[in-house]
Amino acid sequence: MMKKILAITIFLVSLNMFSQNYERGSVDFGLGAVISVGLQEEAGFDIRFQYTSSSQKTTYLGEYNRFFVKEFENTEVYNEFGLSYNIRLIHWETLSITGGVGYVINDYEVLSRAEDTSDFFFSTGDINHAGFLKFRGLYNITTPIHIFVELNLKSFGKRYDTVIFGLTYSLGI
Repeated sequence: MMKKILAITIFLVSLNMFSQNYERGSVDFGLGAVISVGLQEEAGFDIRFQYTSSSQKTTYLGEYNRFFVKEFENTEVYNEFGLSYNIRLIHWETLSITGGVGYVINDYEVLSRAEDTSDFFFSTGDINHAGFLKFRGLYNITTPIHIFVELNLKSFGKRYDTVIFGLTYSLGI
């Protein structure tokens, strides 16, 4: 599986051409829904702010996710903040694919002995710190509005990987 992901990433990076659908130097706002890949009873919402560089090849993204975990009769809630640097991998007409790396923190109790948790994170008090890879698809509906779908592979382990889908609005500042 990892070999396939690596091969696809190398292929997409080699196709680095054209530009993203965002305006140069724009600030964008977005809302979305979050679904956990590793835990079926977990969902949430996503709020994001994005800045597109003047070259239109890179974007900087800050996001806040609020998760609701339904376990047995209780519903747990936890928060997650992420910052990422993304580059344009491929662009074709109104569709763009980006990839990036980032830093993520959350306030969920990570069980290090669980089988789907990795050792590639650290905790300071109640806060957990990790890295992540982001693969995102963008489709331009109209000039200021875009649909996005993204996969986040976090170094906490498979249980914390997420799929996010939603809309962004370009403020064009």
